[in-house]
Amino acid sequence: MAESVGEVPSGEKEFAESTRRIRDIIEFPEINEEEFERMLKIASRAYGGPLPHRTYSLCPETRRVVPALVWENDGKVWITKRCPEGMITDVYYESIEQYYRFQKWKYDFKLMSTNVENTGVNCPFDCGMCARHRSHTNLLNIVLTNRCNLSCWYCLPRDEEVPFRINGKPVIARMEDVARLVEFKHRVEIDGFSGEYGTPDWLEVITFRNGKAEWARVTKFLRRRHEGKVYRIRTHTGRVLRTTPEHKFLVYSNGEFVKKRADELKAGDELVLLWNFGNGSEGEEFEIDLLEAFRDLPEDEKEKTYVRGIGELDLSPLKEKYGDKIYQWKSRDSMPLKAFYELNVSGNFRLGRDATDHELPSKLKVTPEFAKLIGYFISDGHYTDKDLRITVGHEDVEREIVALLKKLGLPFSFLEWKGKAKQIVIGSRLLRLVFKYALGIPEGAENKRLPRDFLRFPLDAKVALLSGLFNGDGYVVRGERHLSVGYASVSRALIRDMLYLLASLGVFARVYTVEKEKMSGANHDLHKLYIAGTDMVKLLELLELREGHRERLGDVGKRKPARIDRVGDFFLDAVEAIETEEYSGYVYDLEVDSEEHAFVAGDGILISNCFFYAKEGQPIYEPTLEQIRMMLRNAKKQYPVGANAVQLTGGEPTLREDLIEIIKVAKEEGYDHVQLNTDGIKLAFEPELVKKIREAGVNTLYMSYDGMTPQTNWKNHWEVPLIFENVRKAGGPGIVLVPTTIRNVNDHELGAMINFALNHLDIVRGVNFQPISLVGRVPRKERQRFRITIPGAIERIEEQTNGAIAMDDWYPIPIAGHIARFFEAFTGSRYYMTSHYCCGAATYVFLDRENKKVIPISRFLDVEGFVEYLEEKADEIEQWKTMGRLRKLKLGAEIFVKFKSFYDDRYAPKGVKVLDLIKNAFMYGNYDALGKFHTNALFLGMMHFMDEYNYDVERVERCVIHYAMPDGRTVPFCTFNVIPELYRDKVQAQFSYTWEEWKAMHPDWEYRKDKYIRTKEFVEEMKKSELYRKTYIDIEDYFGLAE
Repeated sequence: MAESVGEVPSGEKEFAESTRRIRDIIEFPEINEEEFERMLKIASRAYGGPLPHRTYSLCPETRRVVPALVWENDGKVWITKRCPEGMITDVYYESIEQYYRFQKWKYDFKLMSTNVENTGVNCPFDCGMCARHRSHTNLLNIVLTNRCNLSCWYCLPRDEEVPFRINGKPVIARMEDVARLVEFKHRVEIDGFSGEYGTPDWLEVITFRNGKAEWARVTKFLRRRHEGKVYRIRTHTGRVLRTTPEHKFLVYSNGEFVKKRADELKAGDELVLLWNFGNGSEGEEFEIDLLEAFRDLPEDEKEKTYVRGIGELDLSPLKEKYGDKIYQWKSRDSMPLKAFYELNVSGNFRLGRDATDHELPSKLKVTPEFAKLIGYFISDGHYTDKDLRITVGHEDVEREIVALLKKLGLPFSFLEWKGKAKQIVIGSRLLRLVFKYALGIPEGAENKRLPRDFLRFPLDAKVALLSGLFNGDGYVVRGERHLSVGYASVSRALIRDMLYLLASLGVFARVYTVEKEKMSGANHDLHKLYIAGTDMVKLLELLELREGHRERLGDVGKRKPARIDRVGDFFLDAVEAIETEEYSGYVYDLEVDSEEHAFVAGDGILISNCFFYAKEGQPIYEPTLEQIRMMLRNAKKQYPVGANAVQLTGGEPTLREDLIEIIKVAKEEGYDHVQLNTDGIKLAFEPELVKKIREAGVNTLYMSYDGMTPQTNWKNHWEVPLIFENVRKAGGPGIVLVPTTIRNVNDHELGAMINFALNHLDIVRGVNFQPISLVGRVPRKERQRFRITIPGAIERIEEQTNGAIAMDDWYPIPIAGHIARFFEAFTGSRYYMTSHYCCGAATYVFLDRENKKVIPISRFLDVEGFVEYLEEKADEIEQWKTMGRLRKLKLGAEIFVKFKSFYDDRYAPKGVKVLDLIKNAFMYGNYDALGKFHTNALFLGMMHFMDEYNYDVERVERCVIHYAMPDGRTVPFCTFNVIPELYRDKVQAQFSYTWEEWKAMHPDWEYRKDKYIRTKEFVEEMKKSELYRKTYIDIEDYFGLAE
C-alpha cells in the first residue's frame, strides 16, 4: 500500500495490486527426516555429480550451516535441509532437463591468490577470496552510498500494546516490556530525533498481506525520548491507539490506501483494523511449565512451595550448603522450590505447599475445564492472601463451577454472609500462585487481564475460556429489532484481550465505553463489548452458555452480517474522536520485514512501520576516493586474473556529487568496463549528467526496469522516456534493462520487455533478468507464490515470444570458461567464467529488420559444436604460447575457416554482418571488438542470486560477482547480501560517518533533497507526450504479442 502520487514512490500500492490475483503456485514436495537421511547417504559429493547431490546450506532461523540435499522430484530440482525447527524445502531449478543440459558445461578453475587468511572451512561465515574459492572476479561491485530512500520516524508510547510473537510464541505485550528484551546497540538520528535501536531476530508482529493477517519479522526495534503531545485515536467501533503526532495510519481514501500522520487525521477518515487472524495454536495442546513460571515468585513463597517426586535426583551438590537437610528431603521425597532451583535440573515433578496434600503437576495442561474456570475467575473472582474466591449469583453458574472443581480435583468450600452473595472458596494457596504468577492475572477488577499466553491456548480451551467469561460477566440484550451478546468490565485491558481472542476465532465485536461520571457512585469507566448479527451466531455455536443466557436469547433466527466494510481479515472503521495528552518518556517503533510496511497495534489498528530501508538517519556510508581506489586495486591484484569490470552501485550512486571523479578513478586503475547500477531517475532530469558519465568512462547503465506498466515498473516507468532521450542525445552509455522477476507479479511481461528492448536497440544492449531473491524469513506459501528460477523464466519467455526465443537457445554462463582458453592463447590475457552452472544463463538475439524477425544466435551458429571443437583443440591452442605473432594469426585463420563450418548463413539475420562481428570478436579478442558485437546484438541474461532458502555453499565458492569492502576484503555477492549482519551492514557501519559528521561535512545538504517526488502533473504530462508514445506505444510487435 503506497503513498499517493505526488509523494516519494514506494511501490507498496502497486505491489499489492499486482499480487491480488494469483496465476501460478509451485507445489513443494514433502520429505521426512528418514528419507532425507537415506538420500544423503547415497548422494554424490563431487561438484557436478548426479542427483541426489549433497551440499551445504543456511538455516533461515538459526543462521547455521547445515547439510543440504539437491534432489529431483516431478521434473524439478529441489533443495532440502534439516534445520533445528524442521525440514525446509525450496525449488532449486524448475526443469530437471535444463539442469542436466547446463550441468554438462560446468567449468572449474582454481583461484590462486587470496585476500584473506581464512581457510574457508566455515564458509560462508569467514568469507573473502579464500583458499576454497574457485573463481576470480568477473564483475566487481562497489557500494558508493547508502543514501536514497524515504524518511520517517514514528513512535508508540511505552504502555501501548502490540500483538507480538516472541520466539514463535504469540502474546499481547507492552512496547516497554518487550524493549527490556532488546539489546539497543545502535545509535540513530532521523530528522532531528535522536534514538537507538536493536535488531531482534526473535520478534514478529501481525502485518497486512493482500488482505491477510500474517506474521512478519521485526528487523529493528527503535526507541527515543519524547516530550510533548501524543494523539489518542478512537474509532467508531471503540478501538483505541495512542501515537506520536508523526506516526502514520493506513487510511482508505478514494478507492485506495494512503498513509496519514496522526496529526493529519480527521473524524470520518477510514482506518484499517484487524478482525480475524490465526496464530497456529489450534488443535495443539498447551501446558504451563510451573517450574519455569515460578522463578518469579517472591522468595518467601519459594521456600513454602515444595517440589515432590525428587527421589531419583542427586542432591549431593547441595550438601555443603544445606547439610543433613538433603537426607530429610530425600526421605520425604520433597524439597523446597528455592533449593530445587539450585540443582538446575528439569523434568516432570509434582508441586505442593507445606503441610498440605494438594498437588499440581509441574507441567500443567490447560484443559477446557481449567480454561473455563479461569474465565469464571476473571469475571467474578478475586484473590485473598491465601486462596481464590468466585462470587456466584446464579444457581446454574454455581452448579457448573462446582462440577469443574470436582473434575479438576481442587479443594473448595462455600462462604455465605447475610446480605452478601455466595462465594466459592478454592482453598489452594498453590492455585493462587498459578493464577497470579503463572497465568499473570493481576489483582483488582480494574486491572484484570486474560492469561498472558491465551493466544497459545488450543481452540477448545479458547472457547471454554470465553464461555466462562460470558457466563460470569456476560449478558444478553434483546429488543424488538435487536439482539446481541455483551460483556462488561471496568478493565479496558481485559476488553482489548477479548477483542484479540475473538479475532483469533474470526468473530467481530464492537466496544462502547460508559464514563464513570455518567454512573452514580462509579470509580471507573465501564467498557462494554458486544457482538451481534452473524458474528453472534458464530459465537453462540461455539460457546456453552448458561441456562439464563440461553433462555433470554430464545430463537436467534437468521441474522444479518455486521455493517462494516471488510477487506479480507481486516475491516474499515471511521475515526470518531481525536484527543491529545501530554507525555514524557520513551516512545517506540518497529521496522517490519514486509512489503506492506505496516503492523497491527493497540486494539488491532493497522499502522505504518518505520521504513528504515535505506539506512535513513543512520550513519551515512560513502567510501572516500582513496578507499574506492584501494578496493579497485585489490581486485586487480587477483592472480592469475585481475578484475577488469566494475559496477558502481548503492543506494542510488547518482546521488554522489563526486560520481564523475569516481568513474575516472576506475578508468585510471585499468578497468575497461565501468557499469553504473541506477534507477535512472536523476538521469531523466539532468541530461548533462548523462553526458558527463559517458565522457568519464561509463560503458553501461545497469538500469532497474521491472515491467511494461506503471504497476509492474513503479520505480521509473514514467521517467524511462526521458532517460532514453537523454542517452540518445549524449551518444551513450548503452543500457542494460534489469527486471527483478517475480512469479505472479511481473513474470507475464518477460516477452514484452524483450520486445521493448529490441525496439530501442540503438541504446539498449541487453536485458538481464534477475529471478527474485527472497529477503528475510519468508513463509512457505509466500515462497510458493513468488519464487521463480532460471528455467521457469526461460520457459515463460519461450511461451511469450511464441517460440522465437526457446529454452534450447540459452546456455549456462560457465560455457564461456571453455571459450576463455581460446582468448588466452591469442592474447595472453586470462578470463575464466567459472560460476556454478545454476547461477546464470545467457543468449544473444539478432534483429532481422528486413523480415521483422528475432533470431537467437543458436539458430545460425552451432554453439555447442564450436565449443566442443575448441575443447578438442585445447592442447594445440595452448602450444601457441611459444609461437610468434604470424604463426598465431595463421592458426587463428585456420580456426576461423573451421569456424565457418559451424555457421549457417541461411538462417542468419539479413542486413547484419554477423560473421564479421563474430570473427573480429574472436580474432582480436579485445574489448573494442566485443563492444561492436554488442551494438548489433541484444544480450539476454539470467542471474539468479540466492537467499537463505535456496542457499548452496557450492555455488558461493564459485561466485564470479563480488563486492569490494573498505576493510580490504572481496566477498561473493550471495554472502554480502544474504548475511548482511556479517558483511554488508557490519562493514558499512564501521566505515560510515555519523549523522553529525555528515552534516558538518555537507552543511548545505538536506535529506529531503535526496528524495524524488513524482507529481500527478508530471504523470499526466508524460501520458500526453509524443515522447511517451514513441517509447511505449508506437513500437513494433516482433513476437505477435498483440495477436
